[in-house]
Amino acid sequence: MTSALDTFPVTQMPADGHYGPAGIHGVSVRVFDPPALALLAARRGGASALTVAAHATLGLALADAPRLARANGLGTIGAGPGRWLVLAEAPEDLTARLAPLAAHAAITEQTDGYVGFELSGVRTRDVLAKGVAVDLDPAAFPPGAAATTNVAHINVTFWREPGEERFVFLVARSYRVAFARFLIASGAEYGIAFAHRG
Repeated sequence: MTSALDTFPVTQMPADGHYGPAGIHGVSVRVFDPPALALLAARRGGASALTVAAHATLGLALADAPRLARANGLGTIGAGPGRWLVLAEAPEDLTARLAPLAAHAAITEQTDGYVGFELSGVRTRDVLAKGVAVDLDPAAFPPGAAATTNVAHINVTFWREPGEERFVFLVARSYRVAFARFLIASGAEYGIAFAHRG
């Protein structure tokens, strides 16, 4: 019996299209390259000073928690003690924009290292329940909540977008095919559609 995974090689991303029973569409996946992404890591003992400087110079709120915050075309996600991922909404030289924070943090360009997967649809939580060891109930994981964890043995950072039932995952580029295969294996029974965007 042919499975949805048999339709593309283990070394290639799935093509745009639908996987699973015809006429059933429970999950949509948009695969994209982040416009700009960097990691901020506070220098020893400098997390408080970094937080103050980020707010004063860029209007950024660096929450000491795994949460998404947005301001001035940038998003921040707490990725661990004294560490934040910073995402730009449009392509830009993010390290240059973050340069005023260099006295308080190490700034590492990460844009080319990650691929984004945005999941939406009525069966999204059912798919994620098969591999995400985080309580995704809306009461426990409201819009703006984020986590860094392992999914199907792949390290990911993800968050829930405000508004619609949407989750966005950042996956190391070298694991993008493995993560796509996890999504198809977990979501084919609900009908899962892939679309790639720049």
